[in-house]
Amino acid sequence: MTFRRDEVEQAFRHYFMVGPVLEDWVAWSQLFTDDATYTDHFWGTFDGPAEIQRWIEGTMVTAPQVYTVLDWYVIDGARVVYRAWNRADNPVTGGPAFDFASFQIVTYAGDGKWAAEEDVWVQYESRKWAEAYLAACAEHDPEHPSRRSRLDWGPIEWARPLPGHEASPSWLGRNDIRPLRSKRDVDFGRTASATI
Repeated sequence: MTFRRDEVEQAFRHYFMVGPVLEDWVAWSQLFTDDATYTDHFWGTFDGPAEIQRWIEGTMVTAPQVYTVLDWYVIDGARVVYRAWNRADNPVTGGPAFDFASFQIVTYAGDGKWAAEEDVWVQYESRKWAEAYLAACAEHDPEHPSRRSRLDWGPIEWARPLPGHEASPSWLGRNDIRPLRSKRDVDFGRTASATI
């Protein structure tokens, strides 16, 4: 199916603002079609909005310090490919952020909905990032992860919250979310067999 570029662009901006920027993962998961597939090469493949929400909130609740900075994106027909930085602010004021890259491919289905997403990131880079960030927190501010600071939204003007925004992810304060700390915790979807 063919879509106008401006329709895909508008839908992508909405997708990015609702999920990565405003962290309303409930509303974001509803932007996927009922038969959507979401493939993360580490975690597995999840089908439909309910599984996608269960996975995203389960992983994000374990890393409150993480936010997603849009670095660049390309629209090609119904697909959007983008690179994001998975970012945690430095617990030392003025220190550089801790980042690791991920690449996403999302496929537009029309009517503001998405038919598929594929996420690619390197497990080794993620592990080294987490080790460095947690070591800095242990030395300077052990409570830093729970502060949910989001200080640097990167180069794309529209892909950031309004000034004064305080992060309030959809998982905050809820006790119905099962934290997903490892693949062993995932008892739904199709678990990935390979690691990156």
